[in-house]
Amino acid sequence: MANFHLEIKNISRGKGRSITKAAHYISGERLHDTYNDKTYYRQRQDVLYHEIFQPEKAPPKYHNLQNLCDEIDRAEKRYDARTAREFIGSLPNELPTHELIHIVKEYVTNNFTEYGLCTIAAIHEGRNEIEPSKNNPHVHILVSTRTVGPDGFNKKKDRERNNIKYINIWRENWAKVQNRAYERNGYDIRVTHESLEIQGQKNREPTIHLSRIDWQKEQRGEHTNAGDRKRAIKKHNEERILQHQLNQERRYELELSR
Repeated sequence: MANFHLEIKNISRGKGRSITKAAHYISGERLHDTYNDKTYYRQRQDVLYHEIFQPEKAPPKYHNLQNLCDEIDRAEKRYDARTAREFIGSLPNELPTHELIHIVKEYVTNNFTEYGLCTIAAIHEGRNEIEPSKNNPHVHILVSTRTVGPDGFNKKKDRERNNIKYINIWRENWAKVQNRAYERNGYDIRVTHESLEIQGQKNREPTIHLSRIDWQKEQRGEHTNAGDRKRAIKKHNEERILQHQLNQERRYELELSR
């Protein structure tokens, strides 16, 4: 089912986050955090695809995930530095894996690589064993806060994309690449980045996104507070839609009786 979701966060040392740990989490690769002197070993079985995207002039060693994480950390001196931006986006579960990869590549290239930013991306399967139609494929995208050239990361951060206008630009572009994929594959489905209020659906309550831990618990048959809340919202929205349909039918019957 078509669903728009794009979450944008900062990876900041000041908030206890590590670029190496984040890269390990999304890729499942064994990585050593040189800044915190920790090694992450946990493997993943649900990574459909992961790739490092670099501008043409980036040093060759930046195509290695361990080296890239080391260099990102080395470029930041402050203990509370923001080392990267993280994007988490839902992907169409109606489309095959190669189309999901196409979506990610197109989005990353047009929004980040083109502007000299290096990017790490990984697609997670989000498998629903009970109902495959409700699979939740999604992508994690880590984007450097500094542009990169032949000599490494720029000494100055990319402050331009701190402008709040980019939140809307990135969200709109995420909807566009998915819609192009739907069109390529002959689906009469479209997603939008606009809020429900802007779409004119004020009576519909927006759903919530489950964390990975809650999603795993739900897959095991455990009920979580977030899962219960999501089900309640879905039921409430379905009841509103049904009531709206009944009201329309009644109005139509009244018009026929006149």
